Formats: sequence, C-alpha cells, structure tokens
Amino acid sequence: MKHSLVWKMMIGLMLVALFVTACGNGGNEGNRQAGTATPVASSAAPSESAEAEATTKKVAAPLGEIEIPTHPVKIVTDGYLPELLVLGVKPVGATQWELENKVIQDQIAGIANTGERSLEAILALEPDLIVTWVSDKAILEQYEKIAPTLAIPYGHFSSIHETLNFLGDALGKQEEAKTWLADLDQTAADARAKLEKVIDPAATFSLMGVFVVDKGFYVYGDGGYRGGEAIYTHLQLTPPAKQKEEMIGKEAYRQISYEVVDDYAGDYIFLDQGQMISEVWGSDEKLWKSLDAVKNDRVFQLDPELFWGNDPISLKLQINEIARMLLEKAGS
Repeated sequence: MKHSLVWKMMIGLMLVALFVTACGNGGNEGNRQAGTATPVASSAAPSESAEAEATTKKVAAPLGEIEIPTHPVKIVTDGYLPELLVLGVKPVGATQWELENKVIQDQIAGIANTGERSLEAILALEPDLIVTWVSDKAILEQYEKIAPTLAIPYGHFSSIHETLNFLGDALGKQEEAKTWLADLDQTAADARAKLEKVIDPAATFSLMGVFVVDKGFYVYGDGGYRGGEAIYTHLQLTPPAKQKEEMIGKEAYRQISYEVVDDYAGDYIFLDQGQMISEVWGSDEKLWKSLDAVKNDRVFQLDPELFWGNDPISLKLQINEIARMLLEKAGS
C-alpha cells in the first residue's frame, strides 16, 4: 500500500508538472503571436503612408511651391528639352521649335511634336508633368488643367549650373546633373588651358551681331544670347572695357548705333549673321570696315543654328567651337 500510494503521488505530481508546462508553453506561444501581430499592424500603416507620400512631392518652384509626381513617367516640355535629355529624361512630347534644334537630332526619336503649345496634342499624350519656361498666367492655367506644371521662366536662373541643379533636384536626377556639369566644367577648363598658350592675356573679344528685321546692330553680354555664356563665362575671354563696364553681368544685349561701334569693338570680334553686314549697314559699312579687327582679319563668323541656342548641349558645343576657331587662327 505504501508503495502504491507513493506511486500514485508521483504520477499526480508528474501530471501537475505537465499541465503547468503546457500552460506555460501556451502562454509563451500566445505572447509570440501577439508580439508579431502588433509590429506588423503598426509597421503596415507607416509603410502604406510612406508609399502614399512617395508618389508626390512639393517643390519650391520659381513661381511658388507646387506638388509634382516624385517619379514622373510622361513629361511634356515647352522650353527645356535639351536640359531634360542631358539628365537622362526623355519626354513624351516637346514643341516643334525645340525638336528642330540641330544639336539634338540624334536624341529625339519617339518624342511627339506638340506644335506651338497645342493643348490638344499635349492632352492626347496624357502627361503626368509639364515642364515649361513660360510665365504667362493664361498659358500656365491651361497647362495646369492637363497636368502638374513646373514653370521655370526663361532667364530665371543665371547659369546652366543653377538650371540643371534645380531640375535635377525636382526630378530626382541630382547625380546626373552633377556628373554632366562636372564634364562641362572640364570641357571649359581644357579649352582655356589650350587658349592660354596662344592668346595674348591683354587681348579683348567682342560679341556682336546684325539683325535684318530691325536693321539694327547689336552687342551682346555674358547671357545666353549668341554664345555669350560660352565666350565670357566658361572660356573667360576678356570683353572690351566699355562692354565689360556696361553689360557684363547686367545686360544680355544692347542695340548700338554704327557711330559708336568702335567703342565696343575688341581685338577680336565674334559676329552673328555677319553675311548680312552689307544689307544692314548699307553706306555705313565703311565704319565697320575701319575697325582694327576687321582690317586684320580677326572676325569670326558664328553659325547661327549653333549659337542662337543657350541650352546645355549647344553651350558645350559652343565652347569647343570658339576654342577651335581661335586655335586655328593662331595656327595651333
């Protein structure tokens, strides 16, 4: 009986131990399940929220803060086609005059022609973003009815660095902008190094042009017109004193009378539409022919198709072309 009682007690204790263990294990398993469920539930909401926030972002644009897609897929541009291309962004549509730019002909296959801001053509492309250089409120209101519109008015930024860095930030192409600008800076530095070997440091360089429509004669500063940025900003060629004092950093262009042309003429002259000189100057052409640069064959005729543009692709080509002409003149 004694052994039987002890045996029963041992069996009872074992059952109690098994019950406690089972309860303990069940409680631990319940705790693990509860601990997993809470993080998933709590992390799911932030994940969904982050995803929702990532679809759009706010940009401090020149005309005020706007909300645009974080990763736009179908962009239509009115004014910034070459800038988008150098950032590795191929828009679905662009204006006709942009598509006619000769320096990008090898990069525009598949880009639809939107004519001269044809709203019907733009709407048909179903863009999720429009990038434009217009500032006209009436046009912008029409664009905004179609898609979010990033407006960067022409001339708002003073340099290609500012323009591309802004677009790079807005479109998530910061590294592309940084890489392209570094290459541009190196191109200019290489050209300057070559020119320093053949150009007199005291030499001055004018940028001038004729305009048949108003029969005017113009002198240009360091803005985007006629290669001014390439000549004065990137190649750092020296303008004549009067031009430097009155225009560099102040005026992009100025119409001048024939009588004062000598005041703005440098030792070298880069001339836009020079083939029109006789037609525009008429009997006053003798004043032009009296200039030292003209008499000594130091006038360089600029290709209007290349030098009318101030986009980044044209700018790099302009730098190389100006350097080529000067080096060739120097016999290098």
